[in-house]
Amino acid sequence: MIDPQRLYILKDGKLILMGKLIKLPKNGKALIITDIHGNLNDYNKYMHIWDKFKNSDNHLILTGDFIHAMGRENDGSIQIMESVQNQCETSENFHVLLGNHEWSTISKRSVYKAGINQTLDFDELLRENFGQSYNKELEEYVEFLKKLPIAVRTANKVFISHAGPPRNIKSLDEINHITDKGYNDNPPLFQILWNRFEDYTEHDLKTFLKAVNCKMMIVGHTPVDGIKLIYKNQLIVSSSYSEGKKAYVELNLKEEIKNSKDIINMVKYMN
Repeated sequence: MIDPQRLYILKDGKLILMGKLIKLPKNGKALIITDIHGNLNDYNKYMHIWDKFKNSDNHLILTGDFIHAMGRENDGSIQIMESVQNQCETSENFHVLLGNHEWSTISKRSVYKAGINQTLDFDELLRENFGQSYNKELEEYVEFLKKLPIAVRTANKVFISHAGPPRNIKSLDEINHITDKGYNDNPPLFQILWNRFEDYTEHDLKTFLKAVNCKMMIVGHTPVDGIKLIYKNQLIVSSSYSEGKKAYVELNLKEEIKNSKDIINMVKYMN
């Protein structure tokens, strides 16, 4: 379905998605979920929450890294990928952002966790499941992943991405065009997908938020015990791959966000 909050152009009689930024209106709520990492059990639990939560005003935001489990035995990456593709095709309120692990499939650059080449593991998982049609399936996955947005900016001034912030960003338009230079050798894209809190300063974060006219930033990427507040303006959330508790955010898009307390009050924990 066509998402009215995203930019399309008409080319050869077809609507082509342009831009990598989603803008959400000051209406409804957004369910923000991070880093599933191939955990099909957790994914299904969050989809159950979404089934009860979704309506025409509410949104789901999955902030990337939904593939690549820690180990092949219980890796639900393919099932999650198929489900995510279907959800994106059938619901204009289901938003999936690119994470660094999905980026690795596009860029063909290996990602490691605990010494495991997860990019290679994912390729082998595809070969086991699809056999001779492996290349075709992989190409379709890459085509889908290239269509994914990079970030969400809400009307009540919350910026949501997989990681970051990137440095030297001057405006939201730069985020919208962040993949124009491709998926390799692109420092701003790399930073918004890879930067952890030790990679940037409080000044970097505040400079970025000022450039995109936001008060708070919500990311995943770094495993924490449910949530972790960074420099008072960034909330790291771990929804599945975590150091303990598993958290998500039920962001009220209508409420004014004045400080971190307003965001923390919207955090929920998965039972």
